[in-house]
Amino acid sequence: MFTLMLKKLLSLVLQMKLYRIYYNKKSAKKYGWTPNWFGATKFDSYLIDRVIEFQKAHDLQPDGLVGELTYRRANTNKEAFSKSASRILCNGQFVSIDWPKVKIDLLKGGTYKEYDNHRTPNMIVTHWDVCLSAASCKRVLEKRNISTHFVIDNDGTIVQLLDCNNIGWHAGNRKVNSASIGIDFSNAYYTKYQKTYVERGHGERPVLTDSIVHGIKLKPHLGYYPQQIWAYKVLLEFLSSQYDIPLTCPTKKNKLVTDVYSPAVSGSYNGVVCHYHLTRKKIDTAGLELDKIINELNEPSSDLNN
Repeated sequence: MFTLMLKKLLSLVLQMKLYRIYYNKKSAKKYGWTPNWFGATKFDSYLIDRVIEFQKAHDLQPDGLVGELTYRRANTNKEAFSKSASRILCNGQFVSIDWPKVKIDLLKGGTYKEYDNHRTPNMIVTHWDVCLSAASCKRVLEKRNISTHFVIDNDGTIVQLLDCNNIGWHAGNRKVNSASIGIDFSNAYYTKYQKTYVERGHGERPVLTDSIVHGIKLKPHLGYYPQQIWAYKVLLEFLSSQYDIPLTCPTKKNKLVTDVYSPAVSGSYNGVVCHYHLTRKKIDTAGLELDKIINELNEPSSDLNN
């Protein structure tokens, strides 16, 4: 009896899925939209999930069907976004950022937690993805069912993977996840990948030889392209202005702390940290001169575009 009921339920779920796919195909033909309007590539269940996320962000009925109202909202967003690629998604709305290369490529559902009200993060956690590109990073995150808000690609493109209002699963710490926004540098870390970067036309990465984390000197490893550092600075300033996150980092005697920092672990720290500040199990982002970056951002004459 139970097996029969389960089969009927699965059949209904499948029918609903097929109906939504059919409906959206007809809608696209009628209104002239394509799946990439919602961050998808084809008419499937992934597109349905993306549409539902869009509808929730815009106070529409989250049924996964692109009816007239959903289409109109999506078209308005598309027109607004096409005027300037330099926008970041915050609380379902596009906000301008003063950086020429921004791409929004949202992660699929199930890799993060949606937050119903406007979130007020107090901390930014910086990671590296140990991947060769932002696109590769996204694939890995979705396979592992984890997430970060941004990845800074090799050419300095800021790739947004989550609306800042959503809670990313990036820190391995529930309190920190709830209190923070995650930023990843695309960086494969190991020097053996230097040749691959060159072959792909990115040029050689800096090689860092003096990185110390948790009191241990690391073997030489790949550092950060200059364009990535510039993008990171702009993104920090943007997030600081949007969420009133102080542009500070853990220091002791005017030097960057490169070990676990207890206020960050508790999620109570107000500022910018590296992943290694949260646990001795992590070394990212070793070699990132976070204190220098923060000092430059706080200089009165700082102009990131000059």
